[in-house]
Amino acid sequence: MCAVYQSNRGVLFTRWYIQPLEKLKEIPNGDGAFVALTISCILYERYAVTVITRSGTKVTDDAKRQQLTIDFETDKNTAEAFWNIIRDGLAHEGMPLQKQHGKSMPGWRFRHDFLKPMELANENGAPILLVQPWRFMDKVLSLWLDNMHLLDLSSSFPWGVIRYE
Repeated sequence: MCAVYQSNRGVLFTRWYIQPLEKLKEIPNGDGAFVALTISCILYERYAVTVITRSGTKVTDDAKRQQLTIDFETDKNTAEAFWNIIRDGLAHEGMPLQKQHGKSMPGWRFRHDFLKPMELANENGAPILLVQPWRFMDKVLSLWLDNMHLLDLSSSFPWGVIRYE
């Protein structure tokens, strides 16, 4: 019996990520946004690592945050807060980070009516990170759709295929 491999990255990216993420939008009260944001952070990190590697720069957390400032047209403080609070928190513990080494982090709020994917604002004299999960997700998906060829460039995490027998 001969094995057939499906390796069209665009088809698989759509099946594995775009379709499931879009289905999350159908969950009432925006409750799918939390999971969509988490998955989008993972996808964004893969994208950022690939772009940084291709540029010949060493992949560091600072380089990833710098890439975030470029891709999301934001400032360094916002990118750093987003990476530390949202990306690190969701990736490591499933919740935004609120304390690091005993130091309090800015608060956070998710809302569908925020105009930007992320913004570090001030509320009652305290910093707060405002996140619009769907805008973040849409931007990450757009980056990938415009750069599908990058999916094949990770030697540590090669893009998968589906094998039929």
